[in-house]
Amino acid sequence: MEKEKYKFPQDFLWGGATAACQIEGAYDVDGRGLSTSDIHQYNDQLDRIRYRKKLVENEHTSATLAAAVADQEGYYPKRYGNGFYYRYKEDIALMKEMGMNSFRFSIAWPRIFPRGDEREPNEKGLQFYDQVIREVIDAGMEPIVTMFHYDIPLPLLTEYGGFKNPQLIEFMVRYAKVLLDRYSHLVKYWIPFNQTNLVQYCSFKSLGILRDKTENLIEDQYIAIHHQFLCNAQIKAYAKKINPEIQIGIMLADCTYYPATCRPEDIVFAMKRIRMQYFYADVPLRGEYPGFMLRYFKENDIHVDITEADKALLKENTLDFLAFSYYYSRTLDSQKNTMDPASISENPYLKANAWGWTIDPLGMYNAISQYWDRYQKPIMIAENGFGYEDVFVDGTVHDDYRIDYLRQHIQAVGEALQDGVKVLAYLPWGPIDLVSSGTAEMSKRYGFVYVDLDDHGKGTGNRFKKDSFAWYQRVIASRGSEL
Repeated sequence: MEKEKYKFPQDFLWGGATAACQIEGAYDVDGRGLSTSDIHQYNDQLDRIRYRKKLVENEHTSATLAAAVADQEGYYPKRYGNGFYYRYKEDIALMKEMGMNSFRFSIAWPRIFPRGDEREPNEKGLQFYDQVIREVIDAGMEPIVTMFHYDIPLPLLTEYGGFKNPQLIEFMVRYAKVLLDRYSHLVKYWIPFNQTNLVQYCSFKSLGILRDKTENLIEDQYIAIHHQFLCNAQIKAYAKKINPEIQIGIMLADCTYYPATCRPEDIVFAMKRIRMQYFYADVPLRGEYPGFMLRYFKENDIHVDITEADKALLKENTLDFLAFSYYYSRTLDSQKNTMDPASISENPYLKANAWGWTIDPLGMYNAISQYWDRYQKPIMIAENGFGYEDVFVDGTVHDDYRIDYLRQHIQAVGEALQDGVKVLAYLPWGPIDLVSSGTAEMSKRYGFVYVDLDDHGKGTGNRFKKDSFAWYQRVIASRGSEL
């Protein structure tokens, strides 16, 4: 007798994930201010392979920031996105056609508070999201909203120094309260900060730290992260008061590691590096700083002012779920690598795409399992996907490579569900092609829908279904049993 195929739970959330700074465009419309993402210039004069694999993304000093703002000639793709601001109804209709019952998107902070420090929000900005959220709900999809996804209003950097300044707690929480007051009856799932642990790649766009405005970058990063932890707790406290049904989550970029060998030194080194990533979830989900992190601060002369009031706030307002992005696994060699989060080794057993991202669906199963065993909190796969230079021919893309990648990763999620893990959602990244976060390319495509724009923003912007569109439609309709 043939084994019955496993079906995902009836209430499982099948969807897709995006970010305002990579899809919306309309950077100068209806009072929106400039953000950290708006000054990421696309540069095709650089060596393409080295540029794509560059680890430090879009970091700035005061001078380079001012130059980018003043630049009238360079092309800054995130100012234009894929045109979602004007085509959101079309895009949401395509997602509905695929059968998605959820959609993760972000609200652009500078569209609501153009400077970031205003007392009153920009009503025109809110009206745009009134329409988007209503369109998502009317399409039968659960909105999953990220409050801040790499788009800090620029004055919060130039005038306040970013999240290392405790004043940004006030500004972020004020912004969050505006969103919760307006949408708490419509949106259940909220993620205050995107990929809060990726400080090694994006101190600028995630923490708002300018390289010439810090004397101790690592210390300032941890101070800024502490302030974001306090924002999380204050947002959770407020959400509980206005609607106990609201769920507030922490989001990580998965950075679990494999030891390069079974040498005890490699095993222990990988464990220590993994714990340094777990730290970013330990505090908001467990409500306190782990001992290994306090030891790390002491041994590295890092000073973070954690008051008794802070400790109480964190302990009393732990978050509700863990969301994480998973694209590829990482490997460590204790004889070659350091404690720097960006220091990794190649895995000889895995293939990689053109951006150096290894293809490892078992790594997804490993990550889900490790997080569940540690936290016992509901999990969302908030991002997963395969960036590739698609070939557009005769109105479509034959993307078997994407289907194969996603099939194997969905199978990994199914394995975790059968283990008893409470996985709430699978939200592949960029269901409709968007601008790359790391390299500002359009040619690094993830979507089930092709967008006719090139790396310089030229093209019609029209949408075309790839082969993976019909495939994902079947997957959802069969609740994951037809892969």
